[in-house]
Amino acid sequence: MPHEKVTTGAVRAGRARILLVDDHPANLIALEAILAPLGAELVAATTSREALRAVLRGEFAVILLDVQMPEMDGFELAAVIKTRERSRRTPIIFLTAIHSEPSKIFLGYAQGAVDYLLKPFDPEILRSKVSVFVELWKQREQIKEQQARIHAQDREEQERKSELRYRTLTDSMPGCIWAATPDGRIYYANRRWLEYSGREATPEGFGFFGALPPEDEARVRAKWLAAIQDHKRLELEVRLRGSEGDYRWHLLRTEPELDKTGASVNWIASAFEIDTQKRMEEERAQLLAREQAARRAAEVANRAKDDFLATVSHELRTPLTAILGWTRMLRTGAVVEAAVPRALETVERNARVQAQLIEDILDVSRIVSGKMRVEIRRLDLRSAVQAAVDAAGPAAQAKGVELVADICDGVVECFADPGRLQQICSNLLANAIKFTPRGGLVTAQLRREGSGDGASGTISIVDTGAGISPNFLPHVFERFRQEDSSMTRSQGGLGLGLAIVRHLVELHGGRVEAFSEGEGRGARFVVWLPLAQPATVDMPALVAAGAETRPSLAGLKVLVVDDEPGALEEIVRFLRVAGAQVCTATDANHAVDALLLEVPDVLLSDIGLPREDGYALLRRVRTLDSPGASSVPAVALSAFGTVEDGRLAAEAGYQRHLAKPVELAALVAVVRELAGRVDELQERRARAARQQQATAALR
Repeated sequence: MPHEKVTTGAVRAGRARILLVDDHPANLIALEAILAPLGAELVAATTSREALRAVLRGEFAVILLDVQMPEMDGFELAAVIKTRERSRRTPIIFLTAIHSEPSKIFLGYAQGAVDYLLKPFDPEILRSKVSVFVELWKQREQIKEQQARIHAQDREEQERKSELRYRTLTDSMPGCIWAATPDGRIYYANRRWLEYSGREATPEGFGFFGALPPEDEARVRAKWLAAIQDHKRLELEVRLRGSEGDYRWHLLRTEPELDKTGASVNWIASAFEIDTQKRMEEERAQLLAREQAARRAAEVANRAKDDFLATVSHELRTPLTAILGWTRMLRTGAVVEAAVPRALETVERNARVQAQLIEDILDVSRIVSGKMRVEIRRLDLRSAVQAAVDAAGPAAQAKGVELVADICDGVVECFADPGRLQQICSNLLANAIKFTPRGGLVTAQLRREGSGDGASGTISIVDTGAGISPNFLPHVFERFRQEDSSMTRSQGGLGLGLAIVRHLVELHGGRVEAFSEGEGRGARFVVWLPLAQPATVDMPALVAAGAETRPSLAGLKVLVVDDEPGALEEIVRFLRVAGAQVCTATDANHAVDALLLEVPDVLLSDIGLPREDGYALLRRVRTLDSPGASSVPAVALSAFGTVEDGRLAAEAGYQRHLAKPVELAALVAVVRELAGRVDELQERRARAARQQQATAALR
């Protein structure tokens, strides 16, 4: 029997069910914790057989299926589920930690999956995706329930009509019944009609058409006269005025009373109220419209995701091709000595392009998860804008675009994160240079606008480039949106830079807008940031100004653990250039042996080690008997740079987490910071030496 969060009896009305299939109980517990806020019934299965039994017993809003399963893998299980008519349309989301190859992803979608997520995944993203299908399931159930009620009402109405065939006109009839002359004058009505219309006991002189809304009278009268002329029954939906002046929908039916010659002499009419049913039909139509809109939104999101993945693959492979090509030629000696600097410059430039692409993706991930942080200090906008212009100068020169800085005189101070502020300016300048042809002009302007509390610093990036079409202009700051997203587009990029700009500007309390008179007429991006008032509270900088730009590591001992020879060699060379004494290890066991032999001042360890990863290594280190070794400051190195990776490193005991590729200045600064002052360093070494002597004496 499958392990379930809730017993597998009858499905509780109005509550969606989610099937979780994974052979690892820990993963099931994690999924249950992530999805618990949705309020759905969670059914867990650890084997394919348990999952199939659960599917046979009931329906599910969505199935979360692990690919790597015993007996029958996730793809096979999905194929079996899709063979049953009852579960053929059940959405399936594949979860996997190892099958990340495109062929496996395509196989998952071929088996009818609606999504394919790689572990570790963002819990918020998973919960959001699952919630879409839970809401769709709820809407379908509501529609089914409403349809059942409507059908029940229809059956009751049919029963009443059957009964009417065998009953004469009496006051006990539930509907409005009356008899009328061909001109519509009512000469008999039952009590229900009199009560509803507010007429006296006798309907003499009361015309049926007087109960209709004025705007409907001509239409109904035309149909009435046509029925009289053709001696046929009339049936239509009309609004009839009640005793309080309100109009309610009724289903009107008339039957002619024929004389011996077949001519209609009078008419018997019945009117049954369907106001509630009409409202339910309108609500059902609205629900169907919302469901269709949600489905269309999901389809658009899936298409956007597929387009983005294709773009990411293209943008990452392009610089990678150049890196691999030049390094292969350098290694084989195909590059003459005079061309070596150009080759190295090309490799470095493309590596930085890749690093920037990855950093943009991580920034968007931080934005989506609400983890984007800024370190605020009081600064002059002039220096940030000028620094961004200086940094963008080589790119503009290489493309043949003139870059001009038009910065106002006088201090323009605001409270901002210096790095993020320069990122805003750099992204806007890079975007302008990218879409400006050779010989064009890009201008970076800084002005001070307004005064007092309403004063703002205005940064304008103006170009004479391709411009923006009016249709795309409202979407220019949306994530993953590019005016030309085809594979044949002339400009690269992931479509993230401007979205990051907007979020960073809003984090600083400002706003950003884009202006363009159309394609081929250039564009203007304007950022407004609130200015700091003179003599206001001084917000301290989180990063002290004037810190060393090239700190020295002379006299420090560093242990570096990495199983990849190229990365290990590069880090060792960086540290030795800074003056550190470096020893190395390629796995956890060698690292522990090196620590016990001589305690370093700082431990640098890669997370992706063989057999035992960097997290497990540091946990072992923290439990060593040697106080010096167990308390050594540690830095985690990883090719993953998300907030979650930093959290995992901190939980394992690392003081810092750096994402690869590591900048020399950042690496040296972190090592220097963790090593501390020289006197603290000597005291730590002395304690370690005394501990080793005490251990030797005990032995």
